[in-house]
Amino acid sequence: MTDFRVRFGKPAKLGQDAALALEDYARAISSCDAVVVFDAAHKVTGVALAAGQKPVPDSVSQDIQMFFDSLTAENADKLGWS
Repeated sequence: MTDFRVRFGKPAKLGQDAALALEDYARAISSCDAVVVFDAAHKVTGVALAAGQKPVPDSVSQDIQMFFDSLTAENADKLGWS
């Protein structure tokens, strides 16, 4: 199984609810199993997708990146992610 990773340019800390929302979003948009990837400092660095042999379109990676950006935006806590 191929592990396709969407890497974020700027890792960020996310609360548990936001990390779960990111994982659910990535799973839904890609139709693949998804796992949020953390670094040693517990910052989110990307999303791993179990895509198997099928390619993951760039548009899916971009959508996941935009969702991550919305979660890390200055006013994200006012958007109801928790």
